[in-house]
Amino acid sequence: MTEDFEARLKEAFSDEKVTLGANGRLWVTLDRKELIPAVEMLRDKFSIRQLAVIVGEDLRDAFQCNYVFTGPRVIVLQVRIDHDNPSIPSLSQLVPGAMVYEREIKDLFGIMPVGHPDLRRQAVPEDWPEGVYPLRKDVQFARGEKVTVEEVK
Repeated sequence: MTEDFEARLKEAFSDEKVTLGANGRLWVTLDRKELIPAVEMLRDKFSIRQLAVIVGEDLRDAFQCNYVFTGPRVIVLQVRIDHDNPSIPSLSQLVPGAMVYEREIKDLFGIMPVGHPDLRRQAVPEDWPEGVYPLRKDVQFARGEKVTVEEVK
């Protein structure tokens, strides 16, 4: 069954996009434009609907979002995002649970979830300065010092 699932996933996404990771996780590398069709395929062909988390990462030359879905297997949809145009299609219409994670990714990395219906702040205070994304590698805070929002402005 495990090998059958992996073979079906490789057939659906193409062999070169799917890799087997630790603990049997399957990683699918996608372009930004492939994200929505991939989530629809997981839902329709594989009955995988549960989004566990979206993990953002600053790779310095690009951003990356890992969409972790759980079901019979853990499937991670990995999307590389242009550092100069940090946007990604919102999954909020397909997976309501994505709404909170997408708001966090916007607050912490500045990655815009295009089509998200409610972009209120989630992970930073309302008075946090626009354009300052605390998990970007180019943001510098002094270590050991307490930083206030006023100092960041």
